[in-house]
Amino acid sequence: MNSQSFLTKKCGLPIKQALMINPDLAAYMRQNGLDLGNTKALLMYNQLILKHFMDLEFDLPDGYLVPTICSRWAFLKHILKSKPKNVLEIGTGASAILALMLGRLGISVSATEIDNTAFQSACSNVRRNNLEKSIILVKSNRQLLVNLIPQVSEFDLILCNPPQYDEVYFEQHRNSNRGFLGNYSEMVGGQIGHEFILSLLSELRTFSNPPPAYFQLTLPKLQPKLEGELKNQKYNFSVTSKQIGTRLRLYYKVKITENQAMG
Repeated sequence: MNSQSFLTKKCGLPIKQALMINPDLAAYMRQNGLDLGNTKALLMYNQLILKHFMDLEFDLPDGYLVPTICSRWAFLKHILKSKPKNVLEIGTGASAILALMLGRLGISVSATEIDNTAFQSACSNVRRNNLEKSIILVKSNRQLLVNLIPQVSEFDLILCNPPQYDEVYFEQHRNSNRGFLGNYSEMVGGQIGHEFILSLLSELRTFSNPPPAYFQLTLPKLQPKLEGELKNQKYNFSVTSKQIGTRLRLYYKVKITENQAMG
């Protein structure tokens, strides 16, 4: 599958067509449409979208974050403009959705994951799609890159869909049955929310000749604090805004300069 020609393909699946493929979705229909606030409905619908869109399958352990396929694809489309051939993903999650999409497009991926259950689930999703030759999964530790990835210069870019909720918000909403489900490691970015991103960039600076890092911010309220820190630490970065439905997504590209790299 050619990644550049695939950029024109539309992501999505009409509800009527989804119901024909999987009639079990009818149990979650309401007067105003499919109840996507229900975690089971959200998972079933996005499983159908991914199968229809890229002929990929995934499943999740109970309590883990359900990825919205078309939102993830919008982020990936932005990154694919640089035509990468070898990508390092930090924190692939239990679904490994971004890694699966890249692998299906013929792009080599090395993907890390710190949570044990999420790592095993990611491995299962890679196997079920026969993408073991394209995707290498690496069990992470407390560090994101150091002592885990020998060198990063071999990669064209680093990709991350980072956790960015703050700890208080996560604790207040972790028992919600309206779609807000997720493991601590995939949801909480720190006390404020942007600390994970800064930690990743800080570790990246310890390598020589690191590739650009791409990440998306799904909580625009963090933008002023994050960009303030990026400017204070003199990172070379750019940001692209993308409206997806009613939600704003911010796509960042950060390049570590030769003077910043300490490797």
